[in-house]
Amino acid sequence: MSDTATGAALTESSRGGLGPASRMARRMLLRTPGRSILVMLLIAIPILGLTAIDTVEASRAATPAETVRLKLGQAGTSMSIVSAPDPQLTQDPVDNQVTGSTADTSDGSAGSAESSDSDLLTPSQILPAGTRTVSTRYADAIVETKTGLASLPAIQGEAWDPSLAGRYDLVDGRRPTAKNEIMVSPATLDRLGISLGGTATVAGPVKGAYTVVGTLRDAQLGTDGVQLYGTPGLFDGISGRKALTQTTFYLPDVDLSWSQIRKLNAQGATALSRSIILDPPPSSVAPRLLDSGSGGNFITIVFIALLGAFGLFEVCLLAGAAFAVGARARQREFAILSSVGAERRTVFAVMSIEGILLGFLGGVVGVALGIAAAAIGIPLISQGVQASYPGFHVDPLVLVLIVLASTVSGWLAAAVPARAASKVDVVAALRGARRPPKVTLRRPLIGLFVLAGGSVIALMGGLVVIGTNQVAQQNDHMMTAGIVLLVIGPVVMQVGALMITPLILRWVTTFLARVGTAARIGSRDASRNPSRTVPALAAIMSTVFVAVFAMCLLSGGQALSIRGHYWQGPENSLSVGLMKTSEDGTSTFSSPDGVADAIDRSFPGARARVIFSTPSFGSLGETAVSSYAVPRHAMPAGRPYFLSADSTENSIVVGSSADLALILGEKVSARSKATLASGGVVSLYPQYVSDGKVIIDTVPAATGADGQPQKPIRSVSVAATIQQPDHDFAFGTFMSPATAKKLGVPFEPTSVMAQLATPPTAAQTDAFSASLMLVDSDFGWNIERGPDLYAATWSWALVALTTIIALVSSGVALSLARADSRRDDEILASIGAGPALRRGFGFWQAIIIAGLGALIGAGLGLVPAFALSLRAEGVTSGYIPFSPPWLQLALTAIAMPLLIAAGSWALTRRTRQLGPSRRLPAA
Repeated sequence: MSDTATGAALTESSRGGLGPASRMARRMLLRTPGRSILVMLLIAIPILGLTAIDTVEASRAATPAETVRLKLGQAGTSMSIVSAPDPQLTQDPVDNQVTGSTADTSDGSAGSAESSDSDLLTPSQILPAGTRTVSTRYADAIVETKTGLASLPAIQGEAWDPSLAGRYDLVDGRRPTAKNEIMVSPATLDRLGISLGGTATVAGPVKGAYTVVGTLRDAQLGTDGVQLYGTPGLFDGISGRKALTQTTFYLPDVDLSWSQIRKLNAQGATALSRSIILDPPPSSVAPRLLDSGSGGNFITIVFIALLGAFGLFEVCLLAGAAFAVGARARQREFAILSSVGAERRTVFAVMSIEGILLGFLGGVVGVALGIAAAAIGIPLISQGVQASYPGFHVDPLVLVLIVLASTVSGWLAAAVPARAASKVDVVAALRGARRPPKVTLRRPLIGLFVLAGGSVIALMGGLVVIGTNQVAQQNDHMMTAGIVLLVIGPVVMQVGALMITPLILRWVTTFLARVGTAARIGSRDASRNPSRTVPALAAIMSTVFVAVFAMCLLSGGQALSIRGHYWQGPENSLSVGLMKTSEDGTSTFSSPDGVADAIDRSFPGARARVIFSTPSFGSLGETAVSSYAVPRHAMPAGRPYFLSADSTENSIVVGSSADLALILGEKVSARSKATLASGGVVSLYPQYVSDGKVIIDTVPAATGADGQPQKPIRSVSVAATIQQPDHDFAFGTFMSPATAKKLGVPFEPTSVMAQLATPPTAAQTDAFSASLMLVDSDFGWNIERGPDLYAATWSWALVALTTIIALVSSGVALSLARADSRRDDEILASIGAGPALRRGFGFWQAIIIAGLGALIGAGLGLVPAFALSLRAEGVTSGYIPFSPPWLQLALTAIAMPLLIAAGSWALTRRTRQLGPSRRLPAA
C-alpha cells in the first residue's frame, strides 16, 4: 500500500473517530467554564437529593456491632426474667423481647400457665455462683423542678457501670459512690434548675434528697430527654421478686452461647448475647420469631424507588434544556466543523461526550454534596437519639450506581440536541439564518396519544403495586413490575406533554395578544422558538412533577397515619381512667373525687367533667354483677378499630348534652339534642343503628362454653340518631341518665375528661401528673395529641427546595434562552424599545415558560399519586390515599412561576443596540 493511500485512509478515519471528538469536547467545555459549571450543577442537584436520601436511610439500620453497643454496651449478655420455669419457652435469637413456645398453641404464646412472683427464679438461682450482674429498671419519680412538682422518668440500677458504656455514657462529673448520690441526663439539670453538686428533691413514691454528682447519656434518649439515675429501688422502693419481670440484668463477664440461652429459656429467662448478635446461628438451629418482612416499609420503598427514577429523569430534562439551548448557541461552530470535513457522527460524538463528562462530574459533585448534606442533617433529624441513627453509613455500591446513572443521564440529555446538531444546515448556520419551525398538528396529536398511554401505564402500575400488597406472601417480582410501570408511565406522560407544548404555546400567544405589547412580543417569541422554549419549560416541568408527587406521597402517608391512629378522644382532650384491675383480672372503679380539681388547677381554662358509662362486659367479673348491658352492632371489616375490638368499654355512655359535646369534640346537633330529650340514643357509629333504632342487649355476666357472651336475657329497641365525629373515637352510644334508668342500664363514673384550650406545656403535664399521683398513684391518664403531622412540615420543605431548584434551573435555562435570543433583544433596542418594554418582555417570557412548566408538571405529578390510591371496595391496606396538599401545590404551580418571572423582570439588563458590526448578512 502506498504512503498516499495510507495518509488518505488516516484522514478519512479521523473524521469520525472518537479521539478528535473527545479532544474537541474537552476544549469546548474548558472554553465555556461558566456554562459547563451551570450544567454540572443542574445535574448535581437531583443527585444530591438521591444521595442524601440513600445515606440517611442506610444510617438508620444498625450494624451488628452497633446493635451490640446500643443494647449491651460493653457487657457480654443481657437477661430478662419473663415467666416461671417453662421447658416450652423459646425466644428470637437476636431480640429476646420476642418469645414463643415449642408447643402448638393457637395464640402463639409461651403456653405456660399464669405464674405469681413466688414462682419466678432469681438470677442467683439461674446463673452459676459468683456471676456478676448489673441491673436496670424503669420507674417514675415525683421531683421538685424549677417550675414545681413534676413526674420524671427514672432508671434504677447501676446504669453508670463501665461495662454499660455505649448504652449509657458518662458525660460530666463522676459516678455515684454513696446511696444518697444520683446521676441525671444533661437536660435534667436545666429542668431541675440546678448544676452538678446540687440537690434533687424527690417527693414520691419514696421521698428523699439526693446529690447530683454526674450526668449520663442514654442511647435511647434525645438531647432534650429528662431522666434520673439511682440505685435499685431508690425512687419507688420496689425490690426483690416484685421487680424481677421489670428488670434487665446485664452480665458484664459472660457471653452466652445459643445452647446456654436455650437452657435459660427453660428456667423462665430470655437473654441477648454479644456473640449471637455478631454471628447469629442458622435458622435451622435458632429459628427467627420476628417477622422481618417489608410490608411495614411499603411507603418508604415506593417513595425511594419512584423518586430515584424520577430524579434521574429530571436530570435528563434539566441538563437536556441546557444542552439544547447550548447547541443552538454553538450552531455556527458545528457548521464550521462540518464544513471542514467532519462527519455527522463526529458532531454527534462531540456533544455526547460533553454530556457524558458533565454527567459524570455532576454525579460525583452531587454524591459528595449529598453525603455532606446527610452528615449535617442526620444529627438534626435524630435529635440526639443515638438508637435512631446508630452510625453514619455510606453505601458504596449504591453511590457508584448513582454516579453511573448520572453519567448515562448526562449522555441521554445530550443525545437529542446532539442529533439535531449533527443535522445542521451548514450554509444557513454560517450565514446566521434560522428556519422557522413547521407548524403541524401531527406532532401534538401524537403527543396526546402518548400522554394518554402514559397515564394508562401509570394507573396499571398503581393497581399492580396495590394488588401485590393484598396477599400474605408478597411477590417481589410483581412489586418490581408495578414500580417499573409507575416509572415508565409518568416518563411517557411527560414526553407526550412536551410534544403537545408547541400547540399550547400557540394558544397562549393568541390569548396574550390582547394583554399588551410586552405580553404579545414575549408570547410570540416563546411560540415561534420552541427549540429554546420547550427545553427550558421541560426543566421546570420535571422539577415540579417530582416535588408534587413527593408531596402527595407524604400527604397520603399522613392520611394513613391519621386513619390508623387510635383516637381516645378529641385532639387536646385529657382523660383520666378510674378503673383499677385486681390480680384476679376483675376491675373496680374508684371515686373521681380530687381528679377534676387536679385537672382544673393544672390546666387553666379546662373544665373537667366526670364521664359515666356502663361497665364493659366481664370487667367486674361474674359474681359482682349478674348481667351487663351491651349495644348490638354489625361487625365491620377493618376500621373503625373501636368496633372491631373485643372490648365493650365505653360502648354506652351516660350524661348530658355537655358531656356528649366533650366526647365528640364539637357541638351537639339540634337533632341529637332532641333525640336525647325524647329518651332516645345518639350513636357515634352507624353500625349500631338499624332501621333508626339501637338494640340494647342485657346478657348474663357468666360467659358461655366458648368464652363468649351468652344469649341475651332481654333486648330493648330505642329510637336513635347518628352524629359521627371526624375521627374514630373510643365511644359507642350515648344516652341521658333518665333514659338509662328507664331501660335498666347500669352506669357509674368511669373516667374524668376535659378539653384543653391549647396543647399543654411540659410544666403543665408534669404538675398534673404529680397532682394526680397524690390523689391516687394507680390512676392512668392520657392527653390525645393526635398523630404526628409530619406531612405539612416536609411539604413546606419540599416547596422551598422545589423553588430553589426551579430558580436555579429556570435561571440557567432562561439565561441560555435569553443568550440565544440576544440578537432579537438588540433588534428591539435598535427600533427604540424602552427599558420597560424589554423588562416586560423578560417577565412574560418567564411567565410563559415557568408558568406552563409548573402547571403541566403539577398536573402530571398527581397521576402516579392517584394511581397508588386505586383500590377495590373492602381493601384497607397496601395503598396510599390520594390526599394532595392543595395549598402547597397551588403555591408551587402559581406563586413559584410568579417569583421566577419577577426575578426575570428585575434582572433584565440594558441591551446594546444593533451596531454596524452586527449587520445582517447579505442575501
